[in-house]
Amino acid sequence: MQRLLRLLFCATVAIGVFLPATAANADPTPEQLEQQIDQAHDALEHVVEDYNRITEELAATQAAAAALEQKIKELQGKYDSAQVDVGKLAATAYKNGGGLSDAEFLLNAANSNALAHQVEAMERVTRSRQRDLAGFTEAKSQYDAEKKRLADLMSAQSQQQKQIAEKKAAIEKEIKRLEDMERRLPANRPANPSVGGGTPKTPPSGTGKGAIAVRYAYAQLGKMYVFGAAGPNNFDCSGLTMMAWKQAGVSLPHNAAQQYQRTAHVTKAQLQPGDLVYYNGFGHVGLYIGNGQIIHASRSGQPVAVRGLLSPIAYSRPG
Repeated sequence: MQRLLRLLFCATVAIGVFLPATAANADPTPEQLEQQIDQAHDALEHVVEDYNRITEELAATQAAAAALEQKIKELQGKYDSAQVDVGKLAATAYKNGGGLSDAEFLLNAANSNALAHQVEAMERVTRSRQRDLAGFTEAKSQYDAEKKRLADLMSAQSQQQKQIAEKKAAIEKEIKRLEDMERRLPANRPANPSVGGGTPKTPPSGTGKGAIAVRYAYAQLGKMYVFGAAGPNNFDCSGLTMMAWKQAGVSLPHNAAQQYQRTAHVTKAQLQPGDLVYYNGFGHVGLYIGNGQIIHASRSGQPVAVRGLLSPIAYSRPG
């Protein structure tokens, strides 16, 4: 929770610090305006990725709670069944011995060995069922404690998600303002390499997982960036890489930092098509396609595009 609040605070401060400086300058240069836009988007990327992380964690907690509920239901069924067995054994014991005199019970037994075996078997089964009941009771107590823990965790995660969802409206409003500012830039200005550009090369051939992921990413070129989206018509950065690798049978979380944590780390010299390339303190991720280029969903108002590798902070390989 503290990390979330820290990120939200930083994003808010970043927006408050970066943009008023531009607003105060009645006629910023294109370079200044471009820099302000890039800085603000860098701050917003972390909020977007944190939203994705919380959504992933909440979904995992909900799945764990559902699985636990099923275990509790199955355990209750076994407990009820064991109770019925104990009741039947008690009724049988009463019928066979409880309502008769000791002499009559002994006479009704075929012989002394049969009587001993009958009594021993009933006692053994009864003890077993009683142990089952005790075990079920203990397990139920543990399950109930875990159920409460998961419920508390879901409540906290839902609250975090709500806080970011509330922040989302402010983020989208700010993005719109940034886009309005961006439209003020000269039409003939040089392309911003941090957003996109370059001519897409032919996707790599082959059946390897990396090639499959890259071919999927190529098919998404031109689709617009949308906060928290993972296709089919829109993507954010980690949504694109997640879905690209899903086509190759590899499951990744919808969060750049978690993708790095769950994949094999490689060096720049080891890069192969399909590898993941990270930027901005793991606030951004793209898919390496070879020839010193990546495909990525960069930011709101921009389509999925190819750009140069530039200056990543880390690399990893799924699969």
